[in-house]
Amino acid sequence: MNVRYWLVHPRRFLRRLWHYAYEKAHPEEPFLAPAAVRFLDDALPRDGVGLEWGSGRSTRWLARRLGRLVTVEHDPRWFAAVSGQLEQAALGNVDYRLFALEHPIDEPTRPLYEPMPRYVAFVDEFPDGHFDFIEVDGHYRQACVVKGWPKLKPGGLLLVDDTNWLPLEDWGVPAPWRLVHQSVKINTVTSIWQRPL
Repeated sequence: MNVRYWLVHPRRFLRRLWHYAYEKAHPEEPFLAPAAVRFLDDALPRDGVGLEWGSGRSTRWLARRLGRLVTVEHDPRWFAAVSGQLEQAALGNVDYRLFALEHPIDEPTRPLYEPMPRYVAFVDEFPDGHFDFIEVDGHYRQACVVKGWPKLKPGGLLLVDDTNWLPLEDWGVPAPWRLVHQSVKINTVTSIWQRPL
């Protein structure tokens, strides 16, 4: 740890310390901005259908707040770990899928691929307007937004984590959609849009 850095930036140190303490005190919550977690806890329809690109603590949390959840993961070891957690928690309402990446893991996100990776393209199995909630917090983020948003019901919520990576307009969310929530966790931003009714 670079002590000099933290001495020059004490507010960043205090924010990181606060978030570390918060996560320790809330081990079942997703690794999202805490305000976004509270927003979702109030907004998610308990009988709704959700889609999650990128799995982890959020998978169990969302499964307890939605009627059905489809979750996509690319890492086989992480897939096995989260599968075990879901089984241990007796959460049988998750359709958990593993799709290998078709591009280098450190390649920057982009909205279009030819052909579209299976990790993204599988969403075409579902009709437009199928999901009440979609979370994009995995790989191929821009492409997931572009392919995913038509699958949301009118009034449905689209969450994209780490939107600070790009200008908001570059994420591919249609212009008429309203940004209903945005919050910060240390140095990342969680943004949530609502599809117009």
